[in-house]
Amino acid sequence: MSFLTPVLYPRSMESDGQNIVEETTAHHHHHGPAEHLRERLLAGKGRLVILAAVVFIWVMDTVLSRHLVSSGAVGQRGELLDMLEWIGTAIMVGTTIFLLVALTRRYNHLLIPAVAIYLGYAVIQVIVNVISMLATAGNHQGGGLSSLWDVALVYAMSVIVFTFVYIYLDITTPGGAFIWPARDGQEPPPPNFLDYLFISMNVNSTYGPTSEAIMSRPGKMIMGLQVLLAVMMLTVLISRAVAATS
Repeated sequence: MSFLTPVLYPRSMESDGQNIVEETTAHHHHHGPAEHLRERLLAGKGRLVILAAVVFIWVMDTVLSRHLVSSGAVGQRGELLDMLEWIGTAIMVGTTIFLLVALTRRYNHLLIPAVAIYLGYAVIQVIVNVISMLATAGNHQGGGLSSLWDVALVYAMSVIVFTFVYIYLDITTPGGAFIWPARDGQEPPPPNFLDYLFISMNVNSTYGPTSEAIMSRPGKMIMGLQVLLAVMMLTVLISRAVAATS
């Protein structure tokens, strides 16, 4: 027998091997909704969206802080908010420069840490705003219900900040932080901003998770923090509403 004679395998073994290769290939090429979103954000115009999100949060935070200080809604804690505003501006400028360097030199691995730094600050700012308003809720008398719009601004700020926190959490958690529902027999579509906004609004208003199950333990802690802040804002709203109409 010649050494060049090909070895013949049973047809069943060939088909089994082919199935294994196909299954392995399909496994490597399978991406969940969070992975699809991460790829979109770290490529092309998606990186500009990250930069725009950081600037948008900074603008909202600055406008809200200026209003809370000028209106006296936070009482004597205005100096603290002023200091946090300057710190936030410095962090935003540093983060923006960091992001621009990462964008121009295509250092995609630097984008996520830079966003994490600013989101961490933004969450701290929301916590300070809510606690400051809670501590001074009894100092406001009269003015009618129209004077409660600063509470609505803090509420909206909380919803927006935690929306971006959930996006960050989902794209940085292996396999995704959420289980996205899908129609029978179909793959769940990649989530977008409105999906995360829906989660954040539901947590703020219903004080619990939504139809999208959360699988990340850090995500559960963050969601618990948002619920706690939402309850505190409800306390401020009730106290201020009673004072405004008395």
